[in-house]
Order: sequence, then C-alpha cells, then structure tokens
Amino acid sequence: MSLDFKIIKDSVHGLIDLKPIIVKIIDTPEFQRLRNIKQLETLCYIYPCAVHNRFEHSIGTSYLARQFIEQISKNQPELEIKKEEALCVEIAGLCHDLGHGPFSHLFEDLAKKIYIKHNPDADQNDVKNFFVHEDVSLLLFDRIYNHLEKDFKKEGLNENFKELIKELINPSSIKKIMNKYKELKNAEDSHNVSEIENEIKGLKKEFEQKLGISIEKSFLFEIVSNVRNKIDVDKWDYFARDSLNLGINNTFDYKRFIFSSRVINPNGTLNQICVRDKELRNVYEMFRTREDLHKRAYQLPKATGVKEMIVDILYELDDVLDLYETVSKLKTDDEALNNYLDLDDRIICITLKSLSKFVKDKNLKENISRARILIDRLNERKLYKEISRKIVNLTKSSERLNKEAIENELIKKNGLTKDDICVIVNYFFYYFDYNFFF
Repeated sequence: MSLDFKIIKDSVHGLIDLKPIIVKIIDTPEFQRLRNIKQLETLCYIYPCAVHNRFEHSIGTSYLARQFIEQISKNQPELEIKKEEALCVEIAGLCHDLGHGPFSHLFEDLAKKIYIKHNPDADQNDVKNFFVHEDVSLLLFDRIYNHLEKDFKKEGLNENFKELIKELINPSSIKKIMNKYKELKNAEDSHNVSEIENEIKGLKKEFEQKLGISIEKSFLFEIVSNVRNKIDVDKWDYFARDSLNLGINNTFDYKRFIFSSRVINPNGTLNQICVRDKELRNVYEMFRTREDLHKRAYQLPKATGVKEMIVDILYELDDVLDLYETVSKLKTDDEALNNYLDLDDRIICITLKSLSKFVKDKNLKENISRARILIDRLNERKLYKEISRKIVNLTKSSERLNKEAIENELIKKNGLTKDDICVIVNYFFYYFDYNFFF
C-alpha cells in the first residue's frame, strides 16, 4: 500500500483506506460541496438524526464498489479484470452523486416546476430532461479529470478510462444495447430479427471503440449504477446509512451477496452479475428494506409536506438566484457550472438571514419576503397537511396516474384553487428477474 494512502473511520463501514487518487478527488471543491447536501433531502425535519450527507454516502459507495470488484476478480480470475478497470469502478462510485442540487432529489422536482414556469407549453420530455443530476455529475467529473489529469494518468487512466468512468456513472451505452435485446426478444418477423441483430452488433462495436474495453466486461456496469435490475452498491450504502440514521432495521447482508456473486451469461445476451439461488431470501430482504424505508421515511406524508414547502421556497427564489438561467446553461457555459457549485442546502439559512440585504430590486425583495414567510412557517412547524390519500394498484391498469386530472377533479368537487392544493403521485416499483439467480 502506498505511503500516501489515508484512513478514515466511517459510521457504517468502519475503517476505510483511501488510495492517493481517491484522496485527490475528495479534496476538490466539486466533491467537498457534497458536505453541504443532505442525503435525505428534508427528512431531518421529521427524523432529527437524518442529517448525514452525500459526502459520506459517496465515500461509502466507492468503498463498496472496490469490495465488490475485488471479490469478483478473486472469484473469477479468468475474467481478467485489469487494475485500471477496477480503479475506474471505485472512482465511479465516488463521483456518482457529484451533480446533485440543494436537498438532493428535491432540486430535480424544483427544476421541472421552474422549467414549466418559463416554458408553459413545453413537451413533457423537455421538462423531464431539463435537469438530470447524473448529467451534471458527468460535467463535474470532466472538470475534476481536467484538473487532476496528471494524477489520473499516473494511475494509467487515460481519456478512454475517463469515458469508462462516465459510462459507469451513467450507463447509457449499455442501456441502449439492453433495450435492443428486449426488442429482439419480442420481435416476431424474421426480417426484424435480422435488422435488430445488426443494430446490436453496431452498438457493441461502438461501445468497444468509445470505451476501449471488450463488451465481455459489460458486468462492470452493474456495480455502481445497475440499469438492469437496480441492485447496486449505491443502494446498498444508502440502505445501510439511512437505516442507521433513521433507526430503522436493515436486514440485508451485502457482504454475503458480494461473496456469492458470479459473472455469467444466463440468456445469451450480455455478461451479468448473478447470485446463487440460495441467496433468494437475502435479495428479498434487500427489497423489503427498500420498501420499509420508503413507507416509514422517504414517502411519509409529513416528509412530503416539508419537501413541497421547500420546493415552494426555492421556487420563489428562482429569479433572485437566476436558477433557471443557471440550470439551462450548465452544459454550455462554464460560469453557469461555477454558479451551480455555489448552490447547496445552506441556501435556506442564507435566505432567512441575509439575502435581502444584497438585493435592491423591489420585485425580487417581494420574492424573498414570500420565501421567508414559508421558512418561518417551516421553523414553527406549521407544515403543509395531508388531506387525502389513495393507493392504486398499477398492475391492474395500463395507464399511469394523471396528476393534472386528479388536481382538476379535486378543485371542481371542493371549490378549491390551484394554490390551495398540491397533488403528489408516488410510484413504488419492485425490480425482479429470475435470470439473476443460478
């Protein structure tokens, strides 16, 4: 081990040794910003101990990614996993959440609301893609790589490996190939089968040229961000970390899962990570823990009420802080990316204490005043209240719930206005694939 390594004590995983390049990345402004972004958005208003942040979660995810890839390499040396590839997986785990805005996923909901305000006739796809934190993570990782290029190359990580890390964070190429295999499975016409097979060959060739690794290493993309079945180290860390801070029991044993994992190709498509059938109970426990966290914490009505209050607070600050301008230019303007890095959870405290002192415009002062009224309500626990809840089994319906239709119905029946109510639609999905077991 290098003399430059660092050891930290983590509340979940205990002692973690950090490689020199990992330490270098952690010590960048882009990564340090995660100290001021809470992992659980606004849940600390309901669970006082839920104050852990994206900084510690990212380090924990990186640690688990390293444990996983090292165990796979040890179990199956014939896979010939290079040390550079293993390091890329570890770095991807570290950097996967760089792009989160204030209050984590809450900022994505805010961005949609702001986009609709500025573009009332916008297409739903445009609204959905206006802000995606994974895309911003890639932008910020590019910046880190450019700043630490000599250190990366010292570890043997050239431009191809940079692209590999980005793909590990957001596996868009693998997702395209997987979607084509789904099309192939459902294809009935022999002409369509041949056409799709040729498209798959083309996508695989493009994948190998872009990333500089064989498509046989497709299993690498199931460690940090698994688009196939959502079982990955990102979730394992936040299951353990969130459960610890919320006081909720976590019965999933990720160590057992890692030790029993093997890479196989069960259906003639891509190499993937599978576990023994005797691990079925452990996998059930993982999804049960996930359900428990959602029902007892993440989707609590009071937690949702606080979340909507903070969305409304930040919505009032859109023009004050140029939020729409900043987010819309993230991919094209380096200054916008600099401004985005200044946004974190401290924005609420700054608004309450001092923001109005630096703003002269009358209209903007009114925006700040409305935001401060909501902040005072939040601090005095005068929270938005749940007035109704309905559980719908979507397996019995081919259509997703229409939020706008529900809202209009409530307004019509109860004589309310759009300002009186907020309809929240939460979806809870179970991911399962029997090809996952061997």
